[in-house]
Amino acid sequence: MHLPLPIATLCPASRALAFPVLHLLRSLKSNRALLWSFVGRDLKSRYVGSSLGFFWSVIYPIMNLAVYLLVFQIILKMTWDPDKSSQEVVLLMLVSIVSWTAFAESLSRSTNVLVDNQNLIQKVVFPAEVLPAYVTISAMINMMIALPIVLLALLYAKLNPTDDPAVLAAAAASGHEGIQIGVQLIWLPLLLALQALFSVGLGYFLATFNLFWRDTFHVIGVALTVWMFITPIFYPPQRMIDKDYGWLLEINPMHWLMDMYRQVLVQNQTPDPKQLLSFAAAGLLAFAVGASFFTKQKSKFSDLL
Repeated sequence: MHLPLPIATLCPASRALAFPVLHLLRSLKSNRALLWSFVGRDLKSRYVGSSLGFFWSVIYPIMNLAVYLLVFQIILKMTWDPDKSSQEVVLLMLVSIVSWTAFAESLSRSTNVLVDNQNLIQKVVFPAEVLPAYVTISAMINMMIALPIVLLALLYAKLNPTDDPAVLAAAAASGHEGIQIGVQLIWLPLLLALQALFSVGLGYFLATFNLFWRDTFHVIGVALTVWMFITPIFYPPQRMIDKDYGWLLEINPMHWLMDMYRQVLVQNQTPDPKQLLSFAAAGLLAFAVGASFFTKQKSKFSDLL
């Protein structure tokens, strides 16, 4: 069999990842109608009987923000940089909460998605690769529903800047321009795509691993909580650096992503090239490893379930 030139030139280790990934992508393409059917059904079933419907996608992160503001800003009196107004701090936290909520939902639901749908996998010839994919797509759509509200909040804060003299003086001294909205929003679709890639890659791996060790579903719930609190969502990254935990930021892909969302949405800056390339590499690696592991173990799913 003659291999396509790009595949043929890969080293054996790369081929071991490339073939299962290509097989999974082909299957997703051929079953895209089924995939979107699952996504639509999932989005509808979330809010059946709810009077507010999809607006819960907006309410949930705002409620989380209120709780964390109470804990970190009022009770613990966590301070950010003196050149940042209270408006900007709230928006920095909100942007990260919206992104993290989608990421955590994708991973927690993907981990148990094969077990939850074992009747489909065991009784019919079913493309199981659709399951982690639809969970991630559904979570990302919910995130995109919340983003317009975030943008409106940013616009309101931009049009009604702080009049705190201490903040204004600190901003003037540091050159910090406060909340900015502009053309750098063009980077937002790329960041969303990379988040989806990273999430679904981890989802494929965890969904498969959970069949071998069912405690994975419970462990990932704890792991996500720990991961959230070591990611500077509710406090400034400098706090970790000052406590000699800056190395955790260097190895935390979600910190890179949160930082880039803040740069694009709140500060109207181009994403940091190092963070962008690092997160893109992490996303591609997560998808390659997750898809490969999933595809190679797929023949055992019925027995494991």
